[in-house]
Amino acid sequence: MQRIDLKSLIRLIDDQKDIETNLILDEGCVIEAEDQKPLIKILNYIINYLASITDKPLAISLDLMGEGPLMTLMAYTDTLPESPLSPNVAEALKNYNASLMVLDDSGSYVQVKIQFKK
Repeated sequence: MQRIDLKSLIRLIDDQKDIETNLILDEGCVIEAEDQKPLIKILNYIINYLASITDKPLAISLDLMGEGPLMTLMAYTDTLPESPLSPNVAEALKNYNASLMVLDDSGSYVQVKIQFKK
């Protein structure tokens, strides 16, 4: 098992992408997992999915919660996604002891929440 610092991971992904983001990231959001590569792919997929439906900056936050880190990725948009988020995302997140919730306030924003459990 290795420790994965979610703040560093988000910054790494954000630095490699050519999209505008607003980051609000708490310190100390760390999880334990075998391999961070699949998680990087999952986050890239979600960011690309959200970036495709907006021309505004994405809001990405990381909150240190009692039950574990909460990652929120949000796109302000009046565009409806052409397709829902792949069901494989929620399945893949189980390897990180995380659950997925998608909030779609049609015509206003689409928000993806990932709750990691301690």
